[in-house]
Amino acid sequence: MPYFPMFINLENKKIIVLGGGKTALRKVNSLLYFNARIAVIAPKICDEIKMLHGISVHETNLTMNVLDSADLVIAATKRQDINERIAAYCHQRKIPVNVEDNRELSSFLFPGVVVRDDLVVGITTGGSSSGIAKEIRSMIDRLIPVEYGNLTRKMAAYKQIVSVNIKDPYRREQVMDELVKTALNNRYVLDDKKANKIIEKYSRE
Repeated sequence: MPYFPMFINLENKKIIVLGGGKTALRKVNSLLYFNARIAVIAPKICDEIKMLHGISVHETNLTMNVLDSADLVIAATKRQDINERIAAYCHQRKIPVNVEDNRELSSFLFPGVVVRDDLVVGITTGGSSSGIAKEIRSMIDRLIPVEYGNLTRKMAAYKQIVSVNIKDPYRREQVMDELVKTALNNRYVLDDKKANKIIEKYSRE
């Protein structure tokens, strides 16, 4: 059964990642984009995780009650029995938990992520094939130019201007569509002078 993609704000949310290997590293690297408070807990943690900035690292055995303060938990240990204990503990306390490579134990899935500033693409196969998800993520990463990040930020500013100057929702949608198309036809760059002319045209009509 396919899963519906939901996007949530993780800023200042506390995320505990359990595990110190390559899988945990991959999860943390994805989470770093989203300004969460990330803590990694494991008896042994790889050097790559220790070198990351903006996270806290605790090289120690897990005490389950530490999870009580978490907004999200990622179980990425190498031991299935420990992952199962973590999942059971979180489910009992209604703490959202993702267990690596086990959708039955997970209350949410961890997607493959492609980020261009505010533009975020999430990929999941519903837990059916991590290999396919990785391949699709790589394809999308190659297809989306980095310039889309700057364009997305500019469109947010134009959206505010349009909302002030054009009251009709349909007309607002039209002008935003034309702004995007104009940028795409100009290699993802939108000149302010040209953008303002487009907005003025729709404001007069």
